[in-house]
Amino acid sequence: MKILVFADFHGSVSGLQQAIEISKREHPDKTVVCGDLFGWNNPKDAAELVSKLDGVLYLVKGNNDYATAQSFLPCEMEDNAIMYHFGRKLFFTHGDRYNSMRIPPLLQEGDALIHGHSHVGRLRLYNGLYVANVGSLSRPRDGTPNYVTIDEQGIILKLANGEILQQLNWD
Repeated sequence: MKILVFADFHGSVSGLQQAIEISKREHPDKTVVCGDLFGWNNPKDAAELVSKLDGVLYLVKGNNDYATAQSFLPCEMEDNAIMYHFGRKLFFTHGDRYNSMRIPPLLQEGDALIHGHSHVGRLRLYNGLYVANVGSLSRPRDGTPNYVTIDEQGIILKLANGEILQQLNWD
């Protein structure tokens, strides 16, 4: 099982095209976009491109994902996505409501919180939780476009070219 995670495209066509190429390279079983899919461009373009990502698609609402834009999507956007894989709960959210400073109450030690919002990728253990900030391919605030993969080994933060930046293995 492999889960591919992106966040914070803000409607960037080039960022979404890059995500499609990454998706083809990574062959995920599931793909999650942790919010802010839409932005200042035509929402139809973003909706069309996101539907081309490989794997079962999960879309989480971000603070820039408005209902009018969501009407173009192939599936509903949810406030959060919760999955049970690798012997733990995986909680996907945008990051504006839940993040390492405000943990969702249903998570317990050993579970994982995966979010975006800050546009800076980072992995860490925090109070017994695995916390992954996905970063952004199209608008990274630290100049490093990145994304995350999650599998049986753990969580990996990668550069757009697939090079590993950081790895957090499950205990």
